[in-house]
Amino acid sequence: MDWISNYWFFWILYLGAAVIFTGIFWRVTRFERAIWASYSLRAVAIAVAFTPWYSNSQDSRMAPALMVAALDAITGGFEAAFRSFVPLVLAVFFGLLLAGAMSFFKAKNIKKFINNNNIERKSKVIK
Repeated sequence: MDWISNYWFFWILYLGAAVIFTGIFWRVTRFERAIWASYSLRAVAIAVAFTPWYSNSQDSRMAPALMVAALDAITGGFEAAFRSFVPLVLAVFFGLLLAGAMSFFKAKNIKKFINNNNIERKSKVIK
């Protein structure tokens, strides 16, 4: 029963650290011109930090997929680590698709904003 409380304690501790890391990383990757790069870097970081996977193939307890992959690669080789690489790669791929869509709409809105400002500037009456 003691392992259950430790399990949740370490998950809360890990998620708190991941949220702090994500907040700092979000501020660092706030690019004004390279919108797609900004969103892509954020998507990869969030996918890597927050993707869980089963720590043991016969158990229902989960751990961060990157940690599971690293420990499986150390103890069992690449074949053992492959089981946690699959959801990690899929999460990164989905995050990149979402980042691409978000950056497309953000760039579209920025172009519309720039065009509206240019029209307003040209239409002002000069006395």
